[in-house]
Amino acid sequence: MERIGIYSNPEKDPQKEYLKETHRILEKTLPEAKVYEVMDGAMKEDLDLLLVLGGDGTFLSAARLAYGTSVPLLGVNIGNVGFLTGTDLHDLETSLKKVVEGGYTLEDRMMLQTILQEDNKEQIFYALNDVVIHKGALGNIIHFELYVDEHFSNSYRGDGIILTTPTGSTAYNLSAGGAIMYPTVEAIGITAICPHSFGIRNLIVSTTQEIKIQAGKSNEEYFLSMDGQVHERITGDATMVIKKAPHGCKILRLDDYDYFHVLRQKLIYKAMNIQGGNQD
Repeated sequence: MERIGIYSNPEKDPQKEYLKETHRILEKTLPEAKVYEVMDGAMKEDLDLLLVLGGDGTFLSAARLAYGTSVPLLGVNIGNVGFLTGTDLHDLETSLKKVVEGGYTLEDRMMLQTILQEDNKEQIFYALNDVVIHKGALGNIIHFELYVDEHFSNSYRGDGIILTTPTGSTAYNLSAGGAIMYPTVEAIGITAICPHSFGIRNLIVSTTQEIKIQAGKSNEEYFLSMDGQVHERITGDATMVIKKAPHGCKILRLDDYDYFHVLRQKLIYKAMNIQGGNQD
């Protein structure tokens, strides 16, 4: 590990206390390494590791920033849930020593590519968690059609639809009643948001398949959102093509990482507000 980047969330660390502490830990643990602070729009592609200081939102931003590179990400939780993170600041020194000793694996998490075609224009977006098509004003209902590999699947009326990666299956998708998928499964989840029909059921399709959503001018306005962070307002005819992105996100996982332990602690027990140390 000779070149290490740090991508931090200034909103969670306005005084840069966590950033300074990370620099101190790196100087102690990896004194020969060159350390770079990575900013939005200025990703260095020759890093051996990118430390992401923040919570899940910061990690999602970093994943899109690092898209197309081979740089592995290690999330350092200074946020709330931290489901995507692999360590916290208190354990960072120990975690880095494990990395130096080779006690880790790299998971290649799939990402989604969305091609938005509207008004004879085309835009491309990427997402690690999910792509969501959702209504704008509270009273609106979205009307659209769903195709899989150009085959008509169903017509939808409701609040919207979620297209999720396995990584994002524990986020908005889970809240909307979608299935949890193991992070390295090759699949795309399709979950309707409050559909106005009892005949609508959630789908899970292969990553080799292409999903197309067509929406017309009958909708007053709606939004296309990537990872809940990038939003496009749509008011006219539009086609959205969603499929597995050409590149994924490399996540560094320490050898003692246990997905199901994290799932219980971060989601199930926290949601149930269970306290105590006898839950495992």
